[in-house]
Amino acid sequence: MKTQNFNKIVWRAVSIQIIFGWTLLIVGTYTIGNIWFKNEILTHVILWLAGVVIFEFILLRGYTANNQGKDSELSQIGTLIYHAIMETSPDSVAVTDLLGNYIFANKQTAALHGYDSPDEFIGKSAFSFFPLSELPKATKHMRLTSAEGFSKNIEFNLQRKDGSTFPAELSAALIKNEIGIPVAFIAITRDVTERKRVADQLQDVNERLRLQLVEIEKLQAILHEQAIQDSLTGLYNRRFMEEALKQEFARAKRGNQPFSVVMMDMDNLKSLNDKYGHAVGDIALKSLSKLLKDQTRVEDIACRLGGDEFLVILHNADEQMASVRLHEWNERTQDITIVHEGIHLPVSFSAGIASYPVYKSIEEIIQAADRAMYEIKAKKKQTVQNYFAAS
Repeated sequence: MKTQNFNKIVWRAVSIQIIFGWTLLIVGTYTIGNIWFKNEILTHVILWLAGVVIFEFILLRGYTANNQGKDSELSQIGTLIYHAIMETSPDSVAVTDLLGNYIFANKQTAALHGYDSPDEFIGKSAFSFFPLSELPKATKHMRLTSAEGFSKNIEFNLQRKDGSTFPAELSAALIKNEIGIPVAFIAITRDVTERKRVADQLQDVNERLRLQLVEIEKLQAILHEQAIQDSLTGLYNRRFMEEALKQEFARAKRGNQPFSVVMMDMDNLKSLNDKYGHAVGDIALKSLSKLLKDQTRVEDIACRLGGDEFLVILHNADEQMASVRLHEWNERTQDITIVHEGIHLPVSFSAGIASYPVYKSIEEIIQAADRAMYEIKAKKKQTVQNYFAAS
Protein backbone atom coordinates (compact mmCIF):
# COMPACT_ATOMS: atom_id res chain seq x y z
CA MET A 1 0.00 0.00 0.00
CA LYS A 2 2.86 2.40 0.78
CA THR A 3 4.50 1.60 -2.60
CA GLN A 4 1.28 2.36 -4.46
CA ASN A 5 0.92 5.72 -2.73
CA PHE A 6 4.52 6.62 -3.55
CA ASN A 7 4.02 5.74 -7.23
CA LYS A 8 0.89 7.88 -7.33
CA ILE A 9 2.81 10.86 -5.92
CA VAL A 10 5.55 10.41 -8.54
CA TRP A 11 3.02 10.29 -11.40
CA ARG A 12 1.28 13.39 -10.12
CA ALA A 13 4.60 15.28 -9.84
CA VAL A 14 5.49 14.41 -13.44
CA SER A 15 2.04 15.51 -14.56
CA ILE A 16 2.40 18.87 -12.83
CA GLN A 17 5.82 19.44 -14.36
CA ILE A 18 4.55 18.73 -17.91
CA ILE A 19 1.52 20.99 -17.49
CA PHE A 20 3.73 23.74 -16.09
CA GLY A 21 6.09 23.44 -19.05
CA TRP A 22 3.22 23.51 -21.52
CA THR A 23 1.82 26.62 -19.82
CA LEU A 24 5.17 28.40 -20.08
CA LEU A 25 5.32 27.53 -23.79
CA ILE A 26 1.86 28.98 -24.49
CA VAL A 27 2.55 32.14 -22.43
CA GLY A 28 5.87 32.57 -24.26
CA THR A 29 4.32 32.39 -27.68
CA TYR A 30 1.69 34.89 -26.68
CA THR A 31 4.31 37.26 -25.29
CA ILE A 32 6.74 37.05 -28.21
CA GLY A 33 4.00 37.79 -30.65
CA ASN A 34 2.51 36.33 -33.71
CA ILE A 35 4.69 33.24 -34.03
CA TRP A 36 2.01 30.54 -34.36
CA PHE A 37 -1.47 31.98 -33.95
CA LYS A 38 -1.03 35.73 -34.54
CA ASN A 39 -1.33 36.61 -30.86
CA GLU A 40 -4.93 35.55 -30.45
CA ILE A 41 -5.72 34.99 -26.73
CA LEU A 42 -8.65 32.60 -27.26
CA THR A 43 -6.64 30.41 -29.57
CA HIS A 44 -3.83 30.18 -27.01
CA VAL A 45 -6.24 29.27 -24.20
CA ILE A 46 -7.88 26.52 -26.29
CA LEU A 47 -4.49 25.20 -27.25
CA TRP A 48 -3.40 25.18 -23.58
CA LEU A 49 -6.51 23.28 -22.45
CA ALA A 50 -6.18 20.77 -25.28
CA GLY A 51 -2.58 20.10 -24.36
CA VAL A 52 -3.42 19.66 -20.67
CA VAL A 53 -6.20 17.17 -21.47
CA ILE A 54 -4.01 15.19 -23.83
CA PHE A 55 -1.09 15.04 -21.39
CA GLU A 56 -3.35 14.03 -18.44
CA PHE A 57 -4.98 11.31 -20.53
CA ILE A 58 -1.61 9.90 -21.58
CA LEU A 59 -0.24 10.01 -18.03
CA LEU A 60 -3.40 8.51 -16.53
CA ARG A 61 -3.36 5.62 -18.94
CA GLY A 62 0.27 4.94 -18.16
CA TYR A 63 -0.27 5.15 -14.41
CA THR A 64 -3.35 2.91 -14.54
CA ALA A 65 -1.65 0.32 -16.72
CA ASN A 66 1.38 0.35 -14.45
CA ASN A 67 -0.71 -0.11 -11.30
CA GLN A 68 -2.81 -2.83 -12.87
CA GLY A 69 0.34 -4.71 -13.78
CA LYS A 70 1.74 -4.34 -10.29
CA ASP A 71 -1.58 -5.28 -8.66
CA SER A 72 -1.73 -8.38 -10.81
CA GLU A 73 1.84 -9.24 -9.89
CA LEU A 74 1.18 -8.65 -6.18
CA SER A 75 -1.97 -10.73 -6.38
CA GLN A 76 -0.07 -13.62 -7.94
CA ILE A 77 2.67 -13.35 -5.29
CA GLY A 78 0.05 -13.23 -2.53
CA THR A 79 -1.66 -16.33 -3.94
CA LEU A 80 1.66 -18.19 -4.09
CA ILE A 81 2.51 -17.19 -0.51
CA TYR A 82 -0.96 -18.20 0.67
CA HIS A 83 -0.72 -21.66 -0.89
CA ALA A 84 2.85 -22.10 0.34
CA ILE A 85 1.82 -21.33 3.90
CA MET A 86 -1.22 -23.57 3.74
CA GLU A 87 0.64 -26.53 2.24
CA THR A 88 3.82 -26.29 4.32
CA SER A 89 2.22 -25.47 7.67
CA PRO A 90 2.91 -28.23 10.26
CA ASP A 91 -0.53 -27.53 11.72
CA SER A 92 -3.97 -28.25 10.39
CA VAL A 93 -5.48 -25.15 8.76
CA ALA A 94 -9.15 -25.30 7.80
CA VAL A 95 -11.96 -22.91 6.89
CA THR A 96 -15.64 -23.59 7.58
CA ASP A 97 -18.82 -21.69 6.88
CA LEU A 98 -20.79 -20.17 9.74
CA LEU A 99 -22.58 -23.50 10.31
CA GLY A 100 -19.28 -25.34 10.74
CA ASN A 101 -19.16 -27.09 7.33
CA TYR A 102 -15.71 -27.37 5.74
CA ILE A 103 -15.03 -25.23 2.68
CA PHE A 104 -11.25 -25.60 2.78
CA ALA A 105 -8.70 -27.89 4.46
CA ASN A 106 -4.95 -28.27 3.96
CA LYS A 107 -3.03 -31.53 3.66
CA GLN A 108 -2.10 -31.54 7.35
CA THR A 109 -5.79 -31.54 8.25
CA ALA A 110 -6.23 -34.77 6.33
CA ALA A 111 -3.10 -36.31 7.88
CA LEU A 112 -4.19 -35.24 11.37
CA HIS A 113 -7.48 -37.14 11.11
CA GLY A 114 -6.12 -40.10 9.14
CA TYR A 115 -7.61 -39.21 5.73
CA ASP A 116 -5.88 -39.48 2.34
CA SER A 117 -6.95 -36.15 0.89
CA PRO A 118 -8.23 -32.81 2.19
CA ASP A 119 -10.96 -33.00 -0.45
CA GLU A 120 -12.72 -35.58 1.75
CA PHE A 121 -13.43 -32.81 4.27
CA ILE A 122 -15.25 -30.42 1.92
CA GLY A 123 -18.93 -30.17 2.85
CA LYS A 124 -18.57 -32.21 6.04
CA SER A 125 -19.42 -30.75 9.44
CA ALA A 126 -16.48 -30.00 11.71
CA PHE A 127 -18.55 -31.34 14.60
CA SER A 128 -18.35 -34.85 13.08
CA PHE A 129 -14.65 -34.90 14.00
CA PHE A 130 -15.37 -34.43 17.72
CA PRO A 131 -16.28 -37.31 20.06
CA LEU A 132 -19.79 -37.03 21.47
CA SER A 133 -18.41 -36.07 24.89
CA GLU A 134 -16.67 -33.02 23.37
CA LEU A 135 -19.63 -31.67 21.37
CA PRO A 136 -21.00 -29.39 24.15
CA LYS A 137 -17.54 -27.88 24.64
CA ALA A 138 -17.05 -27.44 20.87
CA THR A 139 -20.44 -25.75 20.50
CA LYS A 140 -19.69 -23.43 23.40
CA HIS A 141 -16.38 -22.29 21.92
CA MET A 142 -17.92 -21.82 18.46
CA ARG A 143 -20.41 -19.39 20.02
CA LEU A 144 -17.54 -17.73 21.91
CA THR A 145 -15.58 -17.26 18.68
CA SER A 146 -18.65 -15.79 16.99
CA ALA A 147 -19.14 -13.33 19.85
CA GLU A 148 -15.52 -12.30 20.53
CA GLY A 149 -14.01 -12.87 17.10
CA PHE A 150 -11.43 -15.45 18.20
CA SER A 151 -10.57 -18.21 20.68
CA LYS A 152 -7.02 -19.37 21.46
CA ASN A 153 -5.31 -22.58 22.55
CA ILE A 154 -8.40 -24.57 23.53
CA GLU A 155 -7.70 -28.24 24.23
CA PHE A 156 -10.08 -30.83 22.77
CA ASN A 157 -10.10 -34.54 22.11
CA LEU A 158 -10.58 -35.03 18.37
CA GLN A 159 -11.49 -38.13 16.40
CA ARG A 160 -9.64 -39.87 13.58
CA LYS A 161 -11.14 -41.71 10.64
CA ASP A 162 -10.63 -45.07 12.39
CA GLY A 163 -12.54 -43.85 15.46
CA SER A 164 -9.52 -43.36 17.72
CA THR A 165 -9.12 -40.07 19.56
CA PHE A 166 -6.16 -37.80 20.24
CA PRO A 167 -5.60 -34.59 22.22
CA ALA A 168 -5.38 -31.40 20.17
CA GLU A 169 -5.04 -27.67 20.69
CA LEU A 170 -7.30 -25.47 18.59
CA SER A 171 -7.35 -21.75 17.88
CA ALA A 172 -10.08 -20.17 15.76
CA ALA A 173 -10.99 -16.77 14.37
CA LEU A 174 -14.01 -15.23 12.66
CA ILE A 175 -13.53 -14.11 9.03
CA LYS A 176 -15.41 -10.99 7.92
CA ASN A 177 -15.89 -9.47 4.48
CA GLU A 178 -15.07 -5.89 3.38
CA ILE A 179 -18.13 -4.44 5.09
CA GLY A 180 -17.62 -6.34 8.36
CA ILE A 181 -20.17 -9.12 7.92
CA PRO A 182 -19.03 -12.55 9.26
CA VAL A 183 -18.70 -15.08 6.44
CA ALA A 184 -16.59 -17.99 7.79
CA PHE A 185 -14.36 -19.43 10.49
CA ILE A 186 -10.68 -20.28 10.17
CA ALA A 187 -9.22 -22.83 12.60
CA ILE A 188 -5.65 -23.92 13.29
CA THR A 189 -5.32 -27.28 15.03
CA ARG A 190 -2.23 -28.94 16.48
CA ASP A 191 -1.77 -32.50 17.72
CA VAL A 192 -0.48 -32.29 21.30
CA THR A 193 -0.22 -36.03 21.96
CA GLU A 194 3.54 -35.88 22.45
CA ARG A 195 3.33 -32.77 24.58
CA LYS A 196 0.69 -34.38 26.79
CA ARG A 197 2.77 -37.54 27.07
CA VAL A 198 5.82 -35.56 28.18
CA ALA A 199 3.66 -33.51 30.56
CA ASP A 200 2.18 -36.71 32.06
CA GLN A 201 5.65 -38.19 32.46
CA LEU A 202 6.83 -34.99 34.10
CA GLN A 203 3.83 -35.06 36.42
CA ASP A 204 4.61 -38.69 37.34
CA VAL A 205 8.23 -37.78 38.02
CA ASN A 206 7.15 -34.80 40.12
CA GLU A 207 4.74 -37.00 42.07
CA ARG A 208 7.47 -39.58 42.73
CA LEU A 209 9.81 -36.80 43.80
CA ARG A 210 7.10 -35.40 46.07
CA LEU A 211 6.59 -38.80 47.70
CA GLN A 212 10.34 -39.23 48.07
CA LEU A 213 10.54 -35.77 49.62
CA VAL A 214 7.79 -36.72 52.08
CA GLU A 215 9.73 -39.86 53.01
CA ILE A 216 12.93 -37.84 53.39
CA GLU A 217 11.13 -35.35 55.62
CA LYS A 218 9.78 -38.23 57.72
CA LEU A 219 13.26 -39.69 58.01
CA GLN A 220 14.65 -36.28 58.90
CA ALA A 221 11.99 -35.92 61.58
CA ILE A 222 12.85 -39.38 62.92
CA LEU A 223 16.55 -38.59 62.85
CA HIS A 224 15.90 -35.29 64.57
CA GLU A 225 13.89 -37.03 67.27
CA GLN A 226 16.59 -39.63 67.65
CA ALA A 227 19.14 -36.85 67.95
CA ILE A 228 17.25 -35.10 70.75
CA GLN A 229 15.34 -37.97 72.41
CA ASP A 230 16.35 -40.82 74.64
CA SER A 231 15.62 -44.03 72.75
CA LEU A 232 14.48 -46.01 75.82
CA THR A 233 12.20 -43.54 77.58
CA GLY A 234 11.21 -41.06 74.86
CA LEU A 235 12.29 -38.14 77.06
CA TYR A 236 14.66 -35.48 75.73
CA ASN A 237 18.33 -36.41 75.95
CA ARG A 238 21.30 -34.58 77.47
CA ARG A 239 22.18 -32.80 74.20
CA PHE A 240 18.74 -31.26 73.90
CA MET A 241 18.70 -30.43 77.63
CA GLU A 242 21.87 -28.38 77.33
CA GLU A 243 20.47 -26.24 74.50
CA ALA A 244 17.05 -25.93 76.14
CA LEU A 245 18.62 -24.87 79.43
CA LYS A 246 20.60 -22.11 77.67
CA GLN A 247 17.44 -20.81 75.99
CA GLU A 248 15.43 -20.93 79.21
CA PHE A 249 18.14 -19.12 81.13
CA ALA A 250 18.38 -16.38 78.47
CA ARG A 251 14.58 -15.99 78.39
CA ALA A 252 14.31 -15.80 82.17
CA LYS A 253 17.15 -13.29 82.42
CA ARG A 254 15.72 -11.12 79.64
CA GLY A 255 12.20 -11.16 81.10
CA ASN A 256 13.29 -11.07 84.74
CA GLN A 257 11.30 -14.24 85.41
CA PRO A 258 12.16 -17.30 87.51
CA PHE A 259 12.62 -20.90 86.45
CA SER A 260 13.63 -24.00 88.34
CA VAL A 261 15.65 -27.15 87.68
CA VAL A 262 14.75 -30.46 89.33
CA MET A 263 17.57 -33.01 89.40
CA MET A 264 16.26 -36.54 89.95
CA ASP A 265 17.82 -39.95 90.57
CA MET A 266 15.78 -43.17 90.54
CA ASP A 267 16.26 -45.13 93.76
CA ASN A 268 17.66 -48.64 93.71
CA LEU A 269 17.93 -49.01 89.91
CA LYS A 270 21.21 -50.91 90.20
CA SER A 271 19.63 -53.30 92.70
CA LEU A 272 16.67 -53.93 90.38
CA ASN A 273 19.02 -54.67 87.48
CA ASP A 274 21.23 -56.94 89.52
CA LYS A 275 18.42 -58.84 91.22
CA TYR A 276 15.67 -59.00 88.58
CA GLY A 277 17.47 -58.20 85.33
CA HIS A 278 17.84 -55.15 83.10
CA ALA A 279 14.43 -55.72 81.53
CA VAL A 280 12.79 -55.00 84.87
CA GLY A 281 15.07 -51.99 85.38
CA ASP A 282 14.03 -50.69 81.94
CA ILE A 283 10.37 -51.05 82.87
CA ALA A 284 10.98 -49.00 86.01
CA LEU A 285 12.75 -46.28 83.99
CA LYS A 286 9.91 -46.17 81.44
CA SER A 287 7.30 -45.98 84.20
CA LEU A 288 8.98 -42.99 85.87
CA SER A 289 9.50 -41.33 82.48
CA LYS A 290 5.81 -41.70 81.63
CA LEU A 291 4.91 -40.09 84.93
CA LEU A 292 7.12 -37.11 84.13
CA LYS A 293 5.62 -36.78 80.64
CA ASP A 294 2.08 -36.89 81.99
CA GLN A 295 2.69 -34.54 84.93
CA THR A 296 4.71 -31.79 83.24
CA ARG A 297 3.29 -28.89 81.26
CA VAL A 298 3.88 -28.29 77.55
CA GLU A 299 6.34 -25.52 78.35
CA ASP A 300 8.28 -27.75 80.79
CA ILE A 301 11.12 -29.98 79.55
CA ALA A 302 11.80 -33.43 81.01
CA CYS A 303 15.13 -35.06 80.13
CA ARG A 304 16.97 -38.29 80.86
CA LEU A 305 20.61 -37.51 81.42
CA GLY A 306 21.62 -41.17 81.36
CA GLY A 307 21.47 -44.20 83.60
CA ASP A 308 19.14 -43.43 86.51
CA GLU A 309 19.46 -39.62 86.32
CA PHE A 310 16.75 -37.23 85.14
CA LEU A 311 16.45 -33.45 84.89
CA VAL A 312 13.28 -31.36 84.56
CA ILE A 313 13.22 -27.67 83.57
CA LEU A 314 10.15 -25.96 85.06
CA HIS A 315 9.29 -22.87 83.04
CA ASN A 316 8.44 -19.69 84.99
CA ALA A 317 8.43 -21.55 88.33
CA ASP A 318 10.20 -20.40 91.50
CA GLU A 319 11.54 -22.76 94.17
CA GLN A 320 8.24 -22.89 96.07
CA MET A 321 6.24 -23.81 92.97
CA ALA A 322 8.85 -26.41 92.03
CA SER A 323 8.61 -27.95 95.52
CA VAL A 324 4.83 -28.31 95.16
CA ARG A 325 5.23 -30.01 91.76
CA LEU A 326 7.94 -32.32 93.10
CA HIS A 327 5.68 -33.34 96.01
CA GLU A 328 2.91 -34.20 93.53
CA TRP A 329 5.25 -36.37 91.48
CA ASN A 330 6.45 -38.17 94.59
CA GLU A 331 2.88 -39.03 95.53
CA ARG A 332 2.14 -40.23 91.99
CA THR A 333 5.05 -42.69 92.13
CA GLN A 334 3.18 -44.59 94.83
CA ASP A 335 0.64 -45.53 92.16
CA ILE A 336 3.37 -47.13 90.02
CA THR A 337 3.55 -50.86 90.62
CA ILE A 338 5.80 -53.26 88.78
CA VAL A 339 4.92 -56.93 89.16
CA HIS A 340 7.66 -59.42 88.44
CA GLU A 341 7.08 -63.13 89.08
CA GLY A 342 4.38 -62.25 91.59
CA ILE A 343 6.53 -59.71 93.40
CA HIS A 344 5.39 -56.07 93.60
CA LEU A 345 8.33 -53.76 93.07
CA PRO A 346 7.92 -50.08 94.05
CA VAL A 347 9.39 -47.14 92.12
CA SER A 348 10.77 -44.09 93.91
CA PHE A 349 13.26 -41.30 93.31
CA SER A 350 15.36 -38.70 95.11
CA ALA A 351 15.40 -35.12 93.87
CA GLY A 352 16.93 -31.70 94.46
CA ILE A 353 15.75 -28.24 93.37
CA ALA A 354 17.61 -25.10 92.38
CA SER A 355 16.08 -21.91 90.95
CA TYR A 356 16.95 -18.77 89.07
CA PRO A 357 17.49 -15.98 90.15
CA VAL A 358 18.61 -17.48 93.47
CA TYR A 359 21.52 -18.93 91.52
CA LYS A 360 22.98 -16.63 88.85
CA SER A 361 24.37 -19.03 86.25
CA ILE A 362 23.51 -22.35 84.65
CA GLU A 363 26.52 -24.03 86.26
CA GLU A 364 25.50 -22.83 89.73
CA ILE A 365 21.92 -24.00 89.22
CA ILE A 366 22.99 -27.51 88.10
CA GLN A 367 25.51 -27.86 90.92
CA ALA A 368 23.03 -26.67 93.56
CA ALA A 369 20.29 -29.03 92.35
CA ASP A 370 22.77 -31.89 92.20
CA ARG A 371 23.97 -31.23 95.78
CA ALA A 372 20.40 -31.07 97.06
CA MET A 373 19.59 -34.37 95.35
CA TYR A 374 22.57 -36.19 96.86
CA GLU A 375 21.73 -34.80 100.30
CA ILE A 376 18.27 -36.37 100.00
CA LYS A 377 19.77 -39.68 98.85
CA ALA A 378 22.18 -39.62 101.78
CA LYS A 379 19.33 -39.02 104.23
CA LYS A 380 17.39 -41.94 102.73
CA LYS A 381 20.35 -44.26 103.10
CA GLN A 382 20.86 -43.09 106.70
CA THR A 383 17.20 -43.73 107.44
CA VAL A 384 17.47 -47.27 106.04
CA GLN A 385 20.67 -47.93 107.99
CA ASN A 386 19.12 -46.62 111.21
CA TYR A 387 16.08 -48.84 110.60
CA PHE A 388 18.23 -51.96 110.29
CA ALA A 389 20.35 -50.94 113.30
CA ALA A 390 17.23 -50.49 115.43
CA SER A 391 15.96 -53.87 114.32
